[in-house]
Amino acid sequence: MARIFDGLGMEFEHAFAGRKQAQTDAVEELSRRLRPGSRVLDVGCATGRPTTEQLCAKGMEVTGTDVSEVMLAHARRQVPQARFVLADLFGDVPAGLGVYDAVVCLFCLVDEPEHSFVEGLRRLAALAVPGGALLVAVLERREPEDARFLGRTYPAVRCRREDVRRYARLAGLEVERVEVRAEDPPDGEVPSERGLYLWAKTPLPRPPAHSARPAR
Repeated sequence: MARIFDGLGMEFEHAFAGRKQAQTDAVEELSRRLRPGSRVLDVGCATGRPTTEQLCAKGMEVTGTDVSEVMLAHARRQVPQARFVLADLFGDVPAGLGVYDAVVCLFCLVDEPEHSFVEGLRRLAALAVPGGALLVAVLERREPEDARFLGRTYPAVRCRREDVRRYARLAGLEVERVEVRAEDPPDGEVPSERGLYLWAKTPLPRPPAHSARPAR
């Protein structure tokens, strides 16, 4: 994946220019829930636009991660107020990455099978504080099918709203909702698709159980 996105570079951003309204609307809602200065992690930040840039504009302290050094170079140039770290969600956590009030992962877990999807959610949750917010988006696949992405065709995995909800619960998350939003396809590709947006929180620690005192 790093090689693919290294090769795409700014072509990736240009293909989706003006076509991420559903995504930016979701990030706007998340921003309204957070206090200015909140620490937010953008996993799979690509070139930093639109999400990292949008969060920074809302006064958040943002760190973006990606597997592509080329993408990160563009992100550092375009969104200099954010911090960017080379990291793979399924690899070792870089030293000093930290934990965050909210973790955003938009379209990085697309077409992952169940075990990888659940593990990905667990790893995202581990990067959030207790009670921290998670916003995760993937593409809806009602049935397994061949999918196209920027001229590439590959077999896609079924992913429905009920699947995402179940995966989140298996990962130990507290699910608020999974909503469906229309997604515009990349420039030159049809038809339009539907995104599944998971809104969830990491669980708060349970208070210790107090042992009952013997009656006198």
